[in-house]
Amino acid sequence: MKVIINGKETTIADGLNIKDLIQSELKNYGNFNGIAVALNYNVIHRQDWEETFVKENDVIDIVTAMQGG
Repeated sequence: MKVIINGKETTIADGLNIKDLIQSELKNYGNFNGIAVALNYNVIHRQDWEETFVKENDVIDIVTAMQGG
């Protein structure tokens, strides 16, 4: 199904929840520290990631915190 992730149209598998989506999109991250997710411009709390499923044409923003100066 087609969704928009961080402004880019992307095709993903059907039936993914937010946690599964993050794991597939951010393969280089070993954990979820410093990651925030908005689904259709609403922030999804981490405790709700497994129960929140992505649907066709959803807009997902994944933000990662970065350290620097």
